[in-house]
Amino acid sequence: MHKADIEFVYDMVEQLDQSIRKLTLDEQAISAKLGQQRIEELREYWQQELNEEDAQELKTTFDYWDKMLIVTWAHRQRAHTTRATVGQTLMKASNNPND
Repeated sequence: MHKADIEFVYDMVEQLDQSIRKLTLDEQAISAKLGQQRIEELREYWQQELNEEDAQELKTTFDYWDKMLIVTWAHRQRAHTTRATVGQTLMKASNNPND
């Protein structure tokens, strides 16, 4: 990788780490608005542990904060996945410094 590409990737890592930290704080703030039982119900829905009928029934009860928590989980999962991919790219680049 060229030096400029590596710098770009390192900048991306920093931005992703900041995003993950912010999303974690957002999750904590939203979770404080919801009860522990509701969070567990939403987590079961998110992890697709409910049968289709229960999932549809629960979905009809979603309010703004329920949806925001699920969106936050989705964004955080995507950021973690991207961060892992970027980390692998950096490791490959460090193993092949002549590329």
